[in-house]
Formats: sequence, structure tokens, C-alpha cells
Amino acid sequence: MRIFTSIIIILFLSVQVSCSQTPSGKTGVTSNTDYGKLFIEAINSDSDTRKREIINEIFSPPTLQEKGIEKLLGSVVKLRANFAPLTFHHSEIIEFKKPEGTIYVMHVYAKNPKEVMWKDFQFYLDPNPPHQVLQLAFVAEVAEPMNLPNGSIEQKETLDWLDKYIEKLKSENSLYGSILIAKGNQILFEKNVGYADLAKKTPITNQSLFNIASGGKMFTALAIAQLVEKGKLKYENTITKYLDGFSDKTNADKVTISELLSHTSGLKEYWMGQTDSAVYHATSINDHLKIVYQAGFEFEPGSDYAYCNSNFILLGAIIEKVTGKSYYDYIKENIFTPAGMNVSGYFNHGSTGTSTPFARGKKESDWIEAPHGIKGSSAGGAYSNSTDILKFSQALRNNLIISQESFSNMIAVKNKQFRASEDYGYGFIIQKWAQEITYGHGGTAGGVNFEFRYFPQQDITLIVFSNQNNGAYDDLKKNAIRLISGVR
Repeated sequence: MRIFTSIIIILFLSVQVSCSQTPSGKTGVTSNTDYGKLFIEAINSDSDTRKREIINEIFSPPTLQEKGIEKLLGSVVKLRANFAPLTFHHSEIIEFKKPEGTIYVMHVYAKNPKEVMWKDFQFYLDPNPPHQVLQLAFVAEVAEPMNLPNGSIEQKETLDWLDKYIEKLKSENSLYGSILIAKGNQILFEKNVGYADLAKKTPITNQSLFNIASGGKMFTALAIAQLVEKGKLKYENTITKYLDGFSDKTNADKVTISELLSHTSGLKEYWMGQTDSAVYHATSINDHLKIVYQAGFEFEPGSDYAYCNSNFILLGAIIEKVTGKSYYDYIKENIFTPAGMNVSGYFNHGSTGTSTPFARGKKESDWIEAPHGIKGSSAGGAYSNSTDILKFSQALRNNLIISQESFSNMIAVKNKQFRASEDYGYGFIIQKWAQEITYGHGGTAGGVNFEFRYFPQQDITLIVFSNQNNGAYDDLKKNAIRLISGVR
């Protein structure tokens, strides 16, 4: 259920991905030449001659050779028609260190004076110096980039700045959402803004329930770990021991539970444009499972990494097969109850207390109800709030759900041998901020944004929700992480 929202997809250069992927942030570096600034100059320029000069300077030789300068020029002309004029803010280069080398991603922030939101142009760069542009991946909508204070997240001055920053996002970008930062069991900061139900003017409070989308993958993975601890299955078991009905049985016979948990199974994403209606109307794991069976495979099992919801639908079906219970009952009894998550659950859309998901209307200031499914699944879609997710964080640390040994295995990186833009364990995304290894998971869908991240060295939990397709959420999440980690 982790689908890109508030993003304008640009057909600039081909990007090869099997299922949706989102990069995780790392410490940034700068380039000697500001390719981002030159890129914005090319978009704004009236001169094709100048555009060609910039293209020759900023794009890597392999890209120039493969695409040709005229095709690249045509793409820049299209970007000019869609976005110009643009005011450049700044660019930054983010590193993703992998065993086989470093991946470089450049973010370029710019804004059309007639629009409220800024654009974040995101590029893949050549891993070899001088790190010229390989391809433009996509363009995201964001609030204005900020200069952050240098103080610790535990200092009053930093928290006061964060409070004012959220008020700015609320007033200028109409942000709806909730954020909580805790040190151990002590809440350092909590704030709720906007509406859970705009039509009824119901404000968001600390009791409001938010859809957490793919954040629910953590619950599914933990349920599997429990069954492993009880000896009811093994990570190395092949999935056809439990499930039958695959259109490609040859590949299915090769897939292990471990590969499902780590997104290395090769399964193709089952939730595509043509299957939206069936997914939205699904109310059971079996409803989703039928579509996964027909989706097939993208690559040889175990040969690569690609984040894919199909993996966790199969895990939910395996949980039901092994336990004889519905996925929803098992999670309630074995994850929510021992963690003390008394208000969390897999509720039907529109149930009492749940927040309405919103997308932008025809005008940037208008908000309309976003398309949504009836009920979540083992790939995501549980409802929760900050209070319960904090309890979840505490339960993981206190071994109330699984043993410390099992959990340590879950948050060990399982895809390090592949050239992936994020480190993934079993149902947890692993990110390094400054020198600290953190764990958690996010989730996005139509009108849904969620992030849970735990910083073990500092014993700090970050929880952020938003019930909007609003780039201001991404800015709040990113800057809150930077405030906690010290990365500026």
C-alpha cells in the first residue's frame, strides 16, 4: 500500500523498477558544480542554444550517448511548458551507501511564483565523480525548504521552533495531521492540526484514528516471527507448502517466506491501475490473494530487491492457513492486545473515529475525499493513533510481542547484496541518520501518510500522520527526522 502521492510523474527518462520504491534519507554531500541550479536555468531559458550547453554540462556521457542531446532537449522543453518560470531555492545530494557502491540522488527545489507549493525535482546521479545527471526520477510537491535550528530535539528552543514551523505549514499549506516525539516513555512534543472530517469540521485530536497504509507490514512481519518462534513455520519454508493457485508455479515453488518478508521474491505488484477497483472493494485477504496469484513474477526469486505489496498479501494468507484464524483476528489477539494498543484495528472505511482521507480538488486550496478501499489487508491499512503507536514502540523494546533475539533478526538488513535505494529487514525499513541506525516503516496511499521511526541510541520515537495528499507532510517528517538526528 505504499503508493506515491502528491507526485507528478515525469516521462523524462526511463526508470526501471518492478514495484514502488521510496529512497531513505542519508547524510548529504555537495557537488563542485551545482547541476540543480543549471537544470532550473535550462528550464527557464528561452534559448535552445543555452539549453544544449547546459545539457552537455550536467548530463553524464552515458546518458548523452544513449538518449542523444535532441531527445534530452525535447524533455527540457516539455518541463518548461509544465513548470516555468521557476525560482531556484537550493539543491542537495543524498548518499545511499550499499556494499556494491554508493547511490547518489540529487534533490532540486524550485517554485513557480503562481503556486503555493514548491517542487522537488529528484535525480539519479552517476556514481562516478563528478556525479553528473543520469536521469530524472520524478517531481514531488513540497512545502518551502527550511533552515533548521542547531539545538537538540530535547531543548525547549528546538521544540518551540517545531511548533511554529507546524503552524506555518498549517496556515500556508493547509496541513492536516498529527505528530508525536517521545524520549523513552516521556512525550517531548505532541501536536494535532487540521480536520479529521472537513465537512463536519471535526478537528484532529490525539484520539483521531489514521490509516497507516504500509505501516501495517510491521504487524504482519511480527506475526510471522511469532509463528517461527512457536515452531509453526520456518523462514526458509517455500510458500507453496501453504498456498496453491499461482499462475507461474515454477517460480512460486522457489520463493521462501524469508524472500516475501524482505521483498526479494520477484513477485509483480498486484495493485496496478487495472486492478484498483478490485483492490478497493476487497474485504478479506482472500480477495487480495486472487489478484496476486494472477499478477505473476517480475524477476527470478532471490535475484533482486523490489518493494512490493504482493509479498505481504501472501504472508497474510500464510498466517491464516497456519493459525486457522482470520488475519485480522490474529493481529488483534497477538500484536495489538499484548502491546496494549486498545484502539487500533482494521476498520472499514468511514467507521466512527477514523479520519477521512483527502486529496486536492480543482483548486489548490480545495480538499476532496480521496479514493479509498473498504478495508485494509496484510499489506497495510490498519488504523491507529499516536498513543497506540507509542505503545507499539515500547512493546518492541520490552519484548512484549517477540523476543529480543527474533526482533534483532528482523531489523537486520536483508537486501544489502542488491543495489537498492533503501535497506530492508523483515517488515522494517532500516535507515542510518548521522551515525545512528534506526528502524521503522512508513506508509502512503490516497489521502494517507504515516511514519514510525525509532532512534535506539537516543531512545526517541517519532510518529507522524497526515490524512492528505499534501507535500507539507513530507517536509514535516523529513525536518523532524533531521531535528532528532542532528543532520542539517
